[in-house]
Amino acid sequence: MPSNKKATNALIKHKVELEEKNHNSIVEAIVRIKNAKPQVIRLSPIGKVTVADLAKESGVSRASLYGNHKSLLDELEKINSKRTISITEKRKIKEKKIDSDKELIKDLTKSKQLLAQENYSLNEQNKTLKRQIEALISQLGSKENVISGNFKK
Repeated sequence: MPSNKKATNALIKHKVELEEKNHNSIVEAIVRIKNAKPQVIRLSPIGKVTVADLAKESGVSRASLYGNHKSLLDELEKINSKRTISITEKRKIKEKKIDSDKELIKDLTKSKQLLAQENYSLNEQNKTLKRQIEALISQLGSKENVISGNFKK
């Protein structure tokens, strides 16, 4: 019977070593995910990191994560809540920029309309001034004829 005890102790020791190795693998995977530098999975810019993602990244089964490493899943939940907050903040920043751009477009549209009105007014003044210049030139031409003596009798 002593050999059964040795075998049992060896199995227990192996199980403890395996759980320690799995624990370390999960912790390392969580750190990589937290730093946004996973080696196996690809993080999406939006959305949560699932337990399946953590299982792939760590090389540990989902069943083992749920069964033996439940405390580490709390860390995953913390990471997900921070990712959600940062996504919400990014969305708010984007919405503010969109609102700012809309205001700018509205202001530029008003400026464009004012400039168009001013341009129309200046073009009308230009036409009037050209007519006045032509009239003056025509008057000047007839006066030059009178002054130079080139008038008809």
